[in-house]
Amino acid sequence: MNKLKEIWGKNKVLIVLGIILIICFIAIIVVTVSYFFGGSESVYGDRLDGIEDHPIEDSFVSEYTTNLESDDMIESVEFDTKGRIIYITINFVGDTSLVEAQSKTAASLETFSEDLLSYYDINFTITSEATDNSDGFTLMGARNVAGSGLVWNNNTPVESEEE
Repeated sequence: MNKLKEIWGKNKVLIVLGIILIICFIAIIVVTVSYFFGGSESVYGDRLDGIEDHPIEDSFVSEYTTNLESDDMIESVEFDTKGRIIYITINFVGDTSLVEAQSKTAASLETFSEDLLSYYDINFTITSEATDNSDGFTLMGARNVAGSGLVWNNNTPVESEEE
């Protein structure tokens, strides 16, 4: 016991620093293991928790695409869901103006329930082939769950009408 008191008396600072070093090393190992190996088993993490409470029914998808495709201005509609994002591609006929296409796309959001609008982000891609009467366009728009309307990109020039 006297030998321990003698070692403690001569090496107090080194012993305290050694204990602090061991505690820091254990803390680093615990944090590293929990960061790299802990957490959810899902590839997406916890972003998709509760997605089963907000299903997109096949009947809704077929009704949505059928309603849009019944319009004479629309050639085809593709509806795809990946995680919490809905991707919709609408191909318009060649003589459709950009403003008409944007308004038809915005109006199609009314068919979504409030539950789907508050859970899913929606991305639209609208396209039209160039014809003799129009230049055609490819435009992307998005609606965020926190947003109230569509936000369009600005890649296709829009000519304003003079009054």
